[in-house]
Amino acid sequence: MARRHLLTREMLAGHYDPSLDEREIARHFTLTRDDLELIASRRGDATRLGFAMLLLYLRWPGRVLEAGEAPPMPILAFVARQLEVSPASWGDYARRDETRRTHLVDLSRRFGHLVFSRADFHALVAFAMPIAQTVTQPSRLAGIVIDEMRRRRLLLPPVTVVEGYRATSAAAGRGSDP
Repeated sequence: MARRHLLTREMLAGHYDPSLDEREIARHFTLTRDDLELIASRRGDATRLGFAMLLLYLRWPGRVLEAGEAPPMPILAFVARQLEVSPASWGDYARRDETRRTHLVDLSRRFGHLVFSRADFHALVAFAMPIAQTVTQPSRLAGIVIDEMRRRRLLLPPVTVVEGYRATSAAAGRGSDP
């Protein structure tokens, strides 16, 4: 039997993908003085830009910028201007997945980001159960859970896992999944 999806990637795009509104880009993708100092320790334009994008994506929207994934051009250009590099240098960084993975480990350790685990799933289901009593919209409940993951510095898991919170919380809280 086909599994019914209450949430789709498109429904959660507002939580997983950064806004392209200029004010939102400035709010979430402006590098601090400390960020700039940390980034400056990297060699080469491509490495500095890639490191900066990973740092910023971990901060907001709170997920890993995946291998082969390019940030939207307005965001990439905004960050590149701050670093005084060309946005085109992203292409050179994107070719080196080992460097990307090394940078992710460094940034996660430095800023306390945690990889999502089974224990986190259970803790978040317990967090979401009382909320599921009153919140009936799947996307709204998912948004609350995602905000809690960010508060706990948990990297956002795949959309299918977030959907699991909604289904599990609803089933436990109301006896059925609407």
